[in-house]
Amino acid sequence: YIIVATYKLIMFKNNLTICFLYLVFSCANPVEKKSNDNNSEVLFPDLNLENGIEVVTWNIERFPKLGQRTIDSVANIINSLNADIYCLQEISSLPMFIELVEMLDGYSYIASDDTDYLNLVVLYKENQFIVRSQSSLFTDNVYEFAYRPPLRIELTFLGEAPFDFTLINMHLKCCDDGFNRRVASASILHEYLNSSVSSGIVNHIVVGDWNDDLSDPYNQNSFNIFLDDTSNYKYVNYDYESQGYNTAVSFPSYPSFIDHIMISKDLFEEAKNGDVQTIRIGDYISGYDQIISDHRPVVWRFTP
Repeated sequence: YIIVATYKLIMFKNNLTICFLYLVFSCANPVEKKSNDNNSEVLFPDLNLENGIEVVTWNIERFPKLGQRTIDSVANIINSLNADIYCLQEISSLPMFIELVEMLDGYSYIASDDTDYLNLVVLYKENQFIVRSQSSLFTDNVYEFAYRPPLRIELTFLGEAPFDFTLINMHLKCCDDGFNRRVASASILHEYLNSSVSSGIVNHIVVGDWNDDLSDPYNQNSFNIFLDDTSNYKYVNYDYESQGYNTAVSFPSYPSFIDHIMISKDLFEEAKNGDVQTIRIGDYISGYDQIISDHRPVVWRFTP
C-alpha cells in the first residue's frame, strides 16, 4: 500500500508539473525564431528562379491579425522569399495592406474593385511585369463565389522573351452549404475558361483558396469537372499533394490541402519542367498561426 500511495503521489506531482508547463507555454506570446545568437532575422528560402516566374497563392487570414506585428512579419517573409507574384486572399484592411506594400522592395499591387469583404489582392514585381488589364469575374454570380468575385489580371512577363498570361485569384466558399456552392462555382469557372480559351486567350493560371481537397472521394469532390477534364486543365500541385500529403498540407490546423494552382493546357509543358511546394512558414516563425495565418503559402515556379 505504501508503494502504491507513493507512486500515486509522484504521478500527481508530475501531472501538476505538466499542467503548469502547458499553461506557461500556451499563454506565451509567439516569437520569431532566431537564425543564430546574434541575428534576430528569420532566414527564409529564396524562391526566385532565374529567367522564370514564381506564383505564390496565400490566404493571409484577415490581414493583419495582430496589426503592425503582422505587417512587419509579412514584409520580412515576402521580401525574403523574393517571389515574382503573390496572390493573396483575406485582406481585411486595404489601408494597412498599403502600409505593407510601402515596406516591400519593388512590388506593386492590384486589389479587387468588387470585394469589400476579405479582399483579393495580387502583389507583383513592377520591373518584371506589365499589367495589360484587370477585371472582376462573375459579378452576377456572387452567391456561388461567396460574395468575393475572382480577380482577373492579364500580364506580360518581361523576360528574355515577352510572355503573356492570364492570372485569376479567387477564394471559394467554406463550410455550411459550401460544397454545393463550390460545385456550382467550379462549373461556372469551367464554362468561362472554355470560352476564354476558345476566344484565343492563352496561358491561364487560376490560383487561390479553393476550400476543398482534390483528393476527396468522387461523390464528395467539389472539383470533378476539372479533374475529369485532364486534356484541358491541370492542378500543378496535384501530384505533389498526393506524394507527401502530411508534409505538404496548406491548412495544417485541419490537415488538408485546399490552396491550389490550376493551369490551362497551353502551360502543360511548363508544368513538366516546373516545381511546386508548400512553404512551411511555421518552421521559421514560432506562433505563425497566431501572428499571420492558418494557411501556408503554396508556390509554383516555371520557366516560360
